[in-house]
Amino acid sequence: TCAYQVEIDAACNRVLAHHWPDVPRNDDVNRVRAILEAKNARRHRAARPIRPDLLCGGFPCQDVSVAGRRAGLAGSRSGLWWTFRRIVALVRPRWILIENVPGLLSSNCDRDMGAILWSLGQCGYGWAYRCLDAQHFGVPQRRNRVFIVGCLGDMRRASQVLFESTCSEWNTSQGREAGQEVAASL
Repeated sequence: TCAYQVEIDAACNRVLAHHWPDVPRNDDVNRVRAILEAKNARRHRAARPIRPDLLCGGFPCQDVSVAGRRAGLAGSRSGLWWTFRRIVALVRPRWILIENVPGLLSSNCDRDMGAILWSLGQCGYGWAYRCLDAQHFGVPQRRNRVFIVGCLGDMRRASQVLFESTCSEWNTSQGREAGQEVAASL
């Protein structure tokens, strides 16, 4: 059951509203963090907080993308990672799934990816990451993305999610070969 969604883009919010009309939605992750911090401050230690099974998110890629200005996690957009991390620390879900562009792997001389993985470890998560291409999962386009999976207290479980021993149902050998042509939009 999807309990909550955060999305700033109006077009994306229309898609979310179509598929999950009854799920509460907010357009500002900073406001969500403030709400969670206020609830956490009111909650006494004796009361056990509700822990979701999964917190899934992707922070803006503009500052880590090779097509962007490469400001990294210090940038105003990709820097929202730190807000996501604070939410992880407050909510402490059993699982975390993070998605971003492959430029994250080299941003800030590889230090940004290291900062993310280190901070997940500081929060008690075992983690694994992998770059996956959408064409190998039934989508008719090449779209590489970095996926980071975190499991609270268990690195092996996170690795098992991303490095399963069996293939997907789609035949990955039928992916298109790299072409030499210029894209039509150019």
